[in-house]
Amino acid sequence: MDFTWLKLAYFPLLIIAAAFYGLRTVLPFSFLIPLLALRAFFARETFAGEMAFSFFLILTAVISSFIYRRLQNEKQKVVSDFEKIKSSAREISPESEMGSLDSDEVISHYFATMLKTDEEIEELLLTIRQVVLADSANLFMPHDTTFTLRCSTGEKGESIITGRGIISACMRDKKPFFSSDLDEKTTEVGYIKNRKISSLIVFPIIDGSVSIGLLTVDSSRYQAFSEADKDTVQMFAKQLVRILERERVYKMIKRDISGMKILKEGSSNLVTSLDIDVVTKSLCRVAEHIANSHVYFFLLDSEGFELKQHTGVFSMEKKRFQFRGTIINFAIENKQRHYVSDTTEYRVPIMPFETKNIRSVIAIPMLYKNELLGLFVMLSEKRDFLDTFQVGLLEVVCNQASTALANAQLHTEIEKLATTDGLTGLYNHRRFQEILLEEFKRLNRHSSPVSLLLTDIDYFKKVNDTYGHPVGDLVLKGVSKIIREEIRDMDVPARYGGEEFAVILPGTDAEGGKNIAERLRKAVMEKTFSSDGKSLKVTISIGIATAPVDAKSREELIEKTDQALYHAKHNGRNQSVIWRSTR
Repeated sequence: MDFTWLKLAYFPLLIIAAAFYGLRTVLPFSFLIPLLALRAFFARETFAGEMAFSFFLILTAVISSFIYRRLQNEKQKVVSDFEKIKSSAREISPESEMGSLDSDEVISHYFATMLKTDEEIEELLLTIRQVVLADSANLFMPHDTTFTLRCSTGEKGESIITGRGIISACMRDKKPFFSSDLDEKTTEVGYIKNRKISSLIVFPIIDGSVSIGLLTVDSSRYQAFSEADKDTVQMFAKQLVRILERERVYKMIKRDISGMKILKEGSSNLVTSLDIDVVTKSLCRVAEHIANSHVYFFLLDSEGFELKQHTGVFSMEKKRFQFRGTIINFAIENKQRHYVSDTTEYRVPIMPFETKNIRSVIAIPMLYKNELLGLFVMLSEKRDFLDTFQVGLLEVVCNQASTALANAQLHTEIEKLATTDGLTGLYNHRRFQEILLEEFKRLNRHSSPVSLLLTDIDYFKKVNDTYGHPVGDLVLKGVSKIIREEIRDMDVPARYGGEEFAVILPGTDAEGGKNIAERLRKAVMEKTFSSDGKSLKVTISIGIATAPVDAKSREELIEKTDQALYHAKHNGRNQSVIWRSTR
């Protein structure tokens, strides 16, 4: 029986041997095989066939060895690339030489590494594709109710996201998916390519209990992936978790640094100023850096909440409000921060004035030693416009601003005590002298005049002697109130001494001063003062002088005005006199 056909078994034997031994071993072996049948090799009838058999046997040994050597090199390259990625993405350990996270070196390291995150992800996806012989490897990231393609080994625009199907279910259920016999006609993947997807591996990227991404590996070939390939992709998915976690740490560090910078810069303006307007402006400015939205600040006083600062739309002339019956009132009543992420769930108004298209709001009461000083409010057209980190920053800033506001109010009270008269509430004599000096400094830069009124209550000693000092004080307070009501906002009233009052009139000539003086005189003359069932009336005399026409210095202006007042008192009282008319 002829068994020469059995020599064909040498070919798979050489191919298998090439997988385990190098060319130096397999090639000599391929030469030795023909020598096993030396007689047949040199026989004339079979020589040509034996030569062809030997040639193809040797050729098979060479080609098999070459192919296996190339595959081995490719495998080593893939393993080397993976180890490189794994090494570069390894978490920073507390024992590393970089020191604590507070050091600038570690922060710089995180920042520098973050710049390479996308590059590392791309290298990792390329490695996955090579290892499992896939058409493409992709990383999807969640976005609202769907997802976006962050990185892919395919060409740009090759994949079109539909937002449903297998990968949507994997993202939702946090479960992997594996199929090597996929029919796109009956099964929706979640993204479409220019080539069909017959084999698919999907692994959710889970950090703790949260899905932060989705790794997919696809191929147009049926039965393209094995269980071993699935395990390999799962290993790479774990590596992606580390890379994305490091990215998250970077973002947290960056946000913390940004928040600390905002607090540092904002605090410097808050704690260094004793001016209420400066404090409230600084607070609103810092708040806008934390979250871009409409900011309102209300200062509490005996009459309600006064709007001091705002960056939102506000067209009303009214500046003082009550918040009863509004969303904001929850913060006032409870003295706690109140954040509403979606105002459409409430039927009550947001503010005591019209607010259009507002979807979310935060109100933070300004407290100092549990005493309500004011109210900070932010409004946004976006739903849920603040995260917990931003809310925390706003609370810290508002706490600092509350302390600064309390200090500013205390400073204002102390300054008021030092510059105002305790009985009438007008500026005292010292402050009057300072303001008048400032006006003369202004005169040196501008040509606008300034007039001065000196007012004296006629027969005031008789009022005290007849009705007593409490009634006299009542008259002094009544006259000072009339002065405040009758003069302009730019004018400066003061108690000059005893029953005398002074009024500085910036930008006013002698005739203008005369008109204001007459208005004051008539208003006092028409006023009836009552106490303990007794009524009385008083009159005032007023002297008027103007700089720089009548006087060139503060002292000279006071002297000329006093001379005009003296003339009014000694020539009938209850009248106003201009100094120039006395000459």
